[in-house]
Amino acid sequence: MRNAPNFSEFYQKPLILIGENDRLSVLNKTLNAETLPPFTHWLIAVEGSEINPKTKAFQWSVVVFPANIDGGFNYKFPYYISAFFLSITEAIKYTKEIEQLALQDQLFTVAN
Repeated sequence: MRNAPNFSEFYQKPLILIGENDRLSVLNKTLNAETLPPFTHWLIAVEGSEINPKTKAFQWSVVVFPANIDGGFNYKFPYYISAFFLSITEAIKYTKEIEQLALQDQLFTVAN
């Protein structure tokens, strides 16, 4: 569970419909979580956090949330968080890999 959202450096991609295999994985993963709103889509985003205030250096991760059709999601329960990237370009490149897995109904393969 996450403490607070970081929306100052949060860049989301268009929503992707959740496939049946991934939906079952989300249900299994969130079984003991707080009540989640009904979800039908994936929200994939690049999120940055400052690692050095003096140099304004950031680290980046790719986060995936189950979302509803309007894009609403519970920030406390990401489905997947990648390792950190030191380059936003590398993080954006990785979102394309995650996007392809989601489109193929195979996102559960990296999230478990």
